[in-house]
Amino acid sequence: MITLKIKYLSPAGRVEQRGSFTLKGRKPEKVALDWIKQIRKEVYFEELLEVIVDGKEDLTEKVIEMMKAPLD
Repeated sequence: MITLKIKYLSPAGRVEQRGSFTLKGRKPEKVALDWIKQIRKEVYFEELLEVIVDGKEDLTEKVIEMMKAPLD
């Protein structure tokens, strides 16, 4: 079980969301990316600002790179 905190910029300003997730064989950055995709279906957001795992590990750059990667 991991805890993710994401911060992003939306038209309403800076937004922070937290959630707890089971890895189920996935890396934390993949879990974060899947959650971000789910949020984007419901809320427009302009820019990802921060992704933190368990209050300490910063995965922001990894997740941004994954967001830019072409789909297979």
